[in-house]
Amino acid sequence: MRSGSPRRSYTRSIRPPGACTLHARKHGSGIGIFFLVQKCTVLLMHNNKSAYSPSIFVDEHGEEDPGLRRGRPLFLNDVRYRALELLWRHQGIPREVAQIRSTSDRVIRDNWY
Repeated sequence: MRSGSPRRSYTRSIRPPGACTLHARKHGSGIGIFFLVQKCTVLLMHNNKSAYSPSIFVDEHGEEDPGLRRGRPLFLNDVRYRALELLWRHQGIPREVAQIRSTSDRVIRDNWY
């Protein structure tokens, strides 16, 4: 005789990859840099893994405005832009994604974006 309730089979719903993931696969061999306008942040992607990177747009005091909550004008920060460009040119996106994901307390689900 079995005790307790019968076991339910757990099936995980499989979510299709997001638009950024598909774009990176098609045009960048799985590697991509995206600017998420609604969040005002940079998304780095390597295969199905992704990580947030500091925004390249800051206010007049050099501060980011995550989610555009403050409503202040933002300006392109040339230093951050050049650093991001250098990361891309030296093929450092996979390493950077792995490093951010290993040190972050919040990790983006695979294939989310």
